[in-house]
This record gives sequence, C-alpha cells and structure tokens, in this order.
Amino acid sequence: MRGRYQVDGLVEDFSCGSGPAGWRCTATRDDGDRLDLTVDRSGRTVRILADFDGWTIRGGSAGEQVFWTRDETEQVATAAGFTGSSPVYDVAVARLLGLAVGESTRVTLVELTEPVGAARTVEHAWARTASPESEVDRYEVADLATAERWVVHLAGEVLVAREGSRPAHLTQLAL
Repeated sequence: MRGRYQVDGLVEDFSCGSGPAGWRCTATRDDGDRLDLTVDRSGRTVRILADFDGWTIRGGSAGEQVFWTRDETEQVATAAGFTGSSPVYDVAVARLLGLAVGESTRVTLVELTEPVGAARTVEHAWARTASPESEVDRYEVADLATAERWVVHLAGEVLVAREGSRPAHLTQLAL
C-alpha cells in the first residue's frame, strides 16, 4: 500500500505492507523527516529508524522494554512501543493492541517529538468503538497526562481520519 498524508501542512509519503518480520511502514515528509517502522506479528516494535532534522533515532523492543539511541546515547523505558505525529504510529499501536469493538486499555509508549526527536514516556488510553462504516475501525484515544483526546479511523493499514486535539491533524489522504 502506498499513499500520501498531509499532516500539519507537511506532505508525508508512505509505503506499508506485510512482510517476513510482520508489518513494515516507511514514511518521508517533505521537510526531510523520515520514519521506518517494523513490527512483528504480535505488534511489538522490531526496529525503528527515525530521522528528525539531522537527529537519528534507532531502536526496538525486547520483552516489556523499548530501547533506542539518539546522538549515540542509549536509552531504555518500560513501554509497549513508540508513538509520534506520523499517522504510521497510530496504525502500529492499533495493530499492537488488537482491540475488539467495545474493548479498551491503557498503554505506555515512548513518544518521539518534533523537531529533534526528543523522547518522552506517555500513557494513553485506547478504546475501540463501533463505527458506522463496516470497513473502518474507530478508536477513541486520550493522553492521560494532558487530557488531550482524539479519534482515529483506520481502514486496514491506512489512517483515513484523525479528529480532535491531537497536535498533528490528518487533513488529507490520497492513494
């Protein structure tokens, strides 16, 4: 699957699909930021490579921890995976959680923030709710520290809408 998102005025070209390791998605924004994320069949991060304005983050997960390096500094956190402003992260977290309609859970993630890929641990609540469109999965998400809320709509491997107070809003999808 290939497509293009427009996030906060930036164009993000992406390519994703299933492979031998699980699922992989790559994305490049017109400002030069890049993301390459691979998750295994259970949704755990096998590998992440993210470039932010000259800063590179490399990482992955082992057990209940995620590991990453930034500027040759190794870091570790007890977390289920990574998140950030790219729509790729929403797809990956939904795959990781595997919620059925009516289920909800809390998840701890390492958020990679713009513009330099600084990392911080966040706790989000995810709930899968009924969607009026049978081919679209709907999730209500909340940042438990800031009370920001947003709704994520996924169709398979593609984010088709993101609504609410999330800092980066999806405004367009072209396949």
